[in-house]
Amino acid sequence: MALLYRLVKLPDRFQTHVFTFVVTKSVTRDPDRDVTSKEFACGHQKWSITFSRTDKMLGAYLVWKSASESVRVYVDFTFTILNREHFSVNESFAGKQVKFTTDCPAQGNRNYIPVSDLYGRNFTDANGEFQLELSIGHVRTVYDTEFGVPTSLTSRLMHHHHQIQNHHNPAAGNALQHQYGTASPRGTKCKLETSYFTFGGFDWNLALYPHGVKDVSCTSVEGRMSVYLNRCTGFDHQCRVRYMLVLGDGEKRLDSGILDDVSDSDGKSYGWHPRYKFSELVTKGTIRVHLEMLLANTLSEVISSIVITGINQHGVSSAASSGVVASPTKTQCYDRDKHAWSIRSDCQSETVRLHMVYKDIQNVPRNHLRYVCWTAYLLRYHGKTGHVEPVPLPGAPFSHYYATDATDEGIIMETDISVKEVSTCQCFPPRN
Repeated sequence: MALLYRLVKLPDRFQTHVFTFVVTKSVTRDPDRDVTSKEFACGHQKWSITFSRTDKMLGAYLVWKSASESVRVYVDFTFTILNREHFSVNESFAGKQVKFTTDCPAQGNRNYIPVSDLYGRNFTDANGEFQLELSIGHVRTVYDTEFGVPTSLTSRLMHHHHQIQNHHNPAAGNALQHQYGTASPRGTKCKLETSYFTFGGFDWNLALYPHGVKDVSCTSVEGRMSVYLNRCTGFDHQCRVRYMLVLGDGEKRLDSGILDDVSDSDGKSYGWHPRYKFSELVTKGTIRVHLEMLLANTLSEVISSIVITGINQHGVSSAASSGVVASPTKTQCYDRDKHAWSIRSDCQSETVRLHMVYKDIQNVPRNHLRYVCWTAYLLRYHGKTGHVEPVPLPGAPFSHYYATDATDEGIIMETDISVKEVSTCQCFPPRN
């Protein structure tokens, strides 16, 4: 077996994760059986490692477990067997931007190390076990497909553009609406969709509306399309998603740049609405699609009501009070595995602190560790503009290992928001 017992996230620009496994002697003892680890997540994809064995050589592979059609994943990885005497004689092999596809979901080295070297060069202990480190970073998920444009839609669009250029009267608009029907962004008549793909534990697809957010009879949005990234599974939470989208090819190419979006509890997003003519992207009845997924994290919003006494309306401590007294409320939210967490505000210091407790810690399987990583924001509401600004907490992202226990003592998350500021505006609901 290959047992994962440690994970370290490095603070580099490639978001490198280092996984350490204890590999038991069954890997070298049974040459007729491949040994595979349990699945683990990195770069919003699921992976495992597996070993192959011949009479003389041991091989090791990284296996992509969440493969889906038309998706390619590029990864930097390094396998390292740790020497028990000195790190300078560790045995390693690496790959840069190695491609994983549905046709080739496993990549590695079939001749990693001679089996005799594991024992002769002091890699194994007295039980025949050894340690292996796997470094994974710079994970890129790319989805390439195309929108198939029906011939009837292409001809209607060309006719529509001609009508708009020559007729600007209500009668023409009514005739066009009668011809094409309703074409709202959630409609069915003028909608093109891709197949589904997997990223971050969810299924997704793209939907393109040639006429954007208005119906086809509206001339004010001529040339504006709408493209939506739809989440098709996992509707228990909102999801923060980041991606880059390219439509068309060659001279007929439209690049979105990096898009930050929120997929709501129905799987719908705000979408991308470029000012570009749909017909100019069509080549031989199709529109090529290149999508790179960068991030997909679930969101939970928690509102904490804080009652503060001992501060007057000017934010100055009153003479009759010995200090600030806060009556915090405890609020509860759930992660994507439906485990409960509670967040309680703490105003007993100069700045607001948030005490986060894992309520379902007793549900962590015995003899296992659960590694949790999260980022927390305070949402600052600007009263005059109505704008909401997410303010990240200092020290984010946070992470912790959890083992099964009766209760969790919790983690204190510091903020840079003063208690005085909260007493005057009280406008900072936390988001995880």
